[in-house]
Amino acid sequence: MGSGRSVKFWLLQGLGWLPYLLVQLLFRAEDPPRFPFEHLLFAASLTLLALSGSLVLRAVYQARSTRPGGELKWLALVVGLSLAVALVVDLGHHALLWALASLREFFVPLAEDQPLFARAPLLCITYVAWSLLYLALSRQERLARAELSQQQLAVSLREAELQSLLAQLSPHFLFNAINNIRALILRDAESAREMLGRFADLLRYQIDGNKAALVTVSDELAVVHAYLALMRLQLGKRLQYEERVNSASLGRMTPKLSLQLLVENAVKHGLSQTSSPGVLRLEVDAGDGHLRMVVSNSGRLGDTAAGTGLGLLNLKKRLALAHGNAARFSLLQEGEWVVARIHIEGTP
Repeated sequence: MGSGRSVKFWLLQGLGWLPYLLVQLLFRAEDPPRFPFEHLLFAASLTLLALSGSLVLRAVYQARSTRPGGELKWLALVVGLSLAVALVVDLGHHALLWALASLREFFVPLAEDQPLFARAPLLCITYVAWSLLYLALSRQERLARAELSQQQLAVSLREAELQSLLAQLSPHFLFNAINNIRALILRDAESAREMLGRFADLLRYQIDGNKAALVTVSDELAVVHAYLALMRLQLGKRLQYEERVNSASLGRMTPKLSLQLLVENAVKHGLSQTSSPGVLRLEVDAGDGHLRMVVSNSGRLGDTAAGTGLGLLNLKKRLALAHGNAARFSLLQEGEWVVARIHIEGTP
């Protein structure tokens, strides 16, 4: 038993047996005491023995908690065990009083006033009530622990699935970057060297902190900037980039590689498919518990359809796992623009 649960148990024990002590004092209040603290000695000794008996009940219930049994079996156990412990406690108290009487003569009248098993009926009723309350609280605590374990398991499984999806995405992204470098080496070795440096930054983002399925918008923007710098070496002036980011959004959380994936999809399947200059726009804003990320590229959705498979499907799954119904994703043709949107409600 943990220290917190142990303290809680003994606190409830003290609060529970205090009324029993007071009842015993009231039962003897009408009899004049024959020596100082006579009534308190009688009530306190009986209450301490009764409390000890409850520990025996608790030990038996804990030992049988893992065994199957219906409610009737448990009720029979509670009543039978309560009666047995009540008789033993009453007998023990009777023996204690006579032991005191053998040591001090003025205890003799107190022992003689205590008929054997006179307190057993009230003790038995008390033990039955104590047992039912203990079993109810124990069951509630077990259910709470089981629910917490289920929640922790669900979080672990969700995190594992997020990591699995992220692992699927990483080779897809790295493969594209390596192909770009390979194509550039033959044309421009110096640019290829610089491109390798950018690639190292992107690779570090993939490896470092890989267990973090969620990252800040600020982290995502950093890798987007590295990716775009790399792509400018390949596309040159054909890539025109515009960015508008609300500073309030920088600390918000989003699935790792979410923005980078949208930007990569727009560049690879939109802008890089034409020899004409193209515009890429990135907008991020946040407020009142929401986060909105929009990546737009000039062109037609039909031209970018090839990029809406594994990568974006992966992103949708990760958004659903991380944010549930609070996250929405869309990819639409709006006039001359292909617009990808991520909207997340309730982001911290």
